[in-house]
Amino acid sequence: MRRMLTGLILAMAMAGTNGNASHAETRITGSLEVAADVPLEQTEGLETEYGTITTSEGLRLRSIVTRPEGTRGLLPAIFLTQWVSCDSIVFPEGRDTQLRLLAQQSGMAMVRIERAGTGDSEGPGCDKLDYDTEVRHYREALVQAKRHPWVDPQRVVILGSSLGSTTAPLVAQNNNVAGVIVQGGGAVTYLERMIHFERLYVERSGAVKPEDIHPEMVQRIAFLQHYLIGQKAPDKVASDHPELAGVWQKIRGTDPENHYGRPFAWHWQAADKNFLAAWLSLDVPVMVVFGEYEQFESRHGHRMIVDMINRKTPGAAQWLEIAQADHGLTLYPDAYSAYAYENGATAHQLYVAPVSKWLRHVTGLAE
Repeated sequence: MRRMLTGLILAMAMAGTNGNASHAETRITGSLEVAADVPLEQTEGLETEYGTITTSEGLRLRSIVTRPEGTRGLLPAIFLTQWVSCDSIVFPEGRDTQLRLLAQQSGMAMVRIERAGTGDSEGPGCDKLDYDTEVRHYREALVQAKRHPWVDPQRVVILGSSLGSTTAPLVAQNNNVAGVIVQGGGAVTYLERMIHFERLYVERSGAVKPEDIHPEMVQRIAFLQHYLIGQKAPDKVASDHPELAGVWQKIRGTDPENHYGRPFAWHWQAADKNFLAAWLSLDVPVMVVFGEYEQFESRHGHRMIVDMINRKTPGAAQWLEIAQADHGLTLYPDAYSAYAYENGATAHQLYVAPVSKWLRHVTGLAE
């Protein structure tokens, strides 16, 4: 069942789903229904507005826009491009996240878009959404978000999280943004990126004996070349190259129909992108955040964004490396503990404080 945006729902939202009067008001606009199983977000210190953006093919996607409670007028805004997994961008109940804290502490508006088929957004489903369509949806959403009455259209910064770090510069191109910040994704080719995924997996997971890493990587590199650059479905790679049969089943995040929950075409299109050229086409401030114990991405991939931009425009890009942090910026005692997600500790302010400071600086928001 889905429920319409009636006065009853609006009243429930304004009262707060948990009855906590310290939470700011939640308002709902637009014509998109709210799914009955999607909680209406309530965050202390933030006013939240549910709305709708419409894509060029006519899909209605849920927008969630926040601003600090009590603010008025146009604010600089953070526009999120999301990670690969198809989960919702609604703040989780009962725990802090870096995004929630950034929305609360930056002093800025924040714009989040539920991807097609996720949450109560329309569409065939995130697991069917290809890379080019996802980027286009973000680009169209950014144009519409700039018309929101809380948002200063001249001061929007794109924040790319994880795989959103690859879409962020593509969304920013020719879209008049004030800056771009990314965390958890670099600018090497997508093929190099996925090879690095596998390298870390065979080294750190314990699934492969050290003496077997060399032949394992040779096979995985060959398979990924045919799959990503040759744009062949995994079963086609195995049938054309019998020596690579069974490799797909050993690659991290795979199943018969998709890879990391996304269709093969998503990965083929990503592999065709020149991410570094996209970064170098921008003429805005950039910040890159890297966790020392990343389980997926390479330090080199992150670092080259900063180094290449600063070779072109000295001082335009800023680097933030968080010691002992993993992909999600949880702290671990060593890289192997991080890969196993064992003995982690949160330290959100190591990210939120310097990022908020940078955001206020590049948008001219007073301290």
